[in-house]
Amino acid sequence: MNVAKILAQAESAADDHFQYAHFVNASELPQTDSVAFPTDGQRSAYEQCWFELEIVNALALDEWESDGKPAVWLEPWNQRYKNDAKELIGKLSALLRDDRS
Repeated sequence: MNVAKILAQAESAADDHFQYAHFVNASELPQTDSVAFPTDGQRSAYEQCWFELEIVNALALDEWESDGKPAVWLEPWNQRYKNDAKELIGKLSALLRDDRS
């Protein structure tokens, strides 16, 4: 897991649903990554947060697809998903920063 890359990507991940989807994909913790989090508790917290990120991602992408996959979909994203996405991105970033200090 490239923590620096994920943290850098987190800065703009909530800008739109495409960037968010890429962030969620990039931040998925590989099952074989035992180095990223030395304890089961840390790994569990990260996985739970990532799962919540994925739920928001799935809901947003489903709605975007239902809307006909428009090239610009900022209004629905901003109104319904952006705040939750920003909160979860912040939580995931904090988990990564705390673990690295």
